[in-house]
Amino acid sequence: RFIDCLFYKYKHFIYTYINNIIIASKNIEEYLKYIKTVLNIFNKIYIYISVEKSFIAYLSVRLLSYIVNSEGVAKIDDRIAIFKKLKFPNTLETLEQYL
Repeated sequence: RFIDCLFYKYKHFIYTYINNIIIASKNIEEYLKYIKTVLNIFNKIYIYISVEKSFIAYLSVRLLSYIVNSEGVAKIDDRIAIFKKLKFPNTLETLEQYL
């Protein structure tokens, strides 16, 4: 909630969830400007980020069962992905073996 309030006026490029921050931009120049804004805000109030837990300048990131990239946000369900990889039987005999 504190993070939401802190970045409310930047909600057009900063998305927050609990203590996670996602910075969205159209290009690297815009991204550098936005990340500088975030780091300046953190610096003013003595909040430090963990480099080990940060994804900086990634084109695509996996967050909370989602893929976030320039195309938007897509849900990932690994359990469904396993079934999508399976070759389903096309005859009765292979169906019996499959079951």
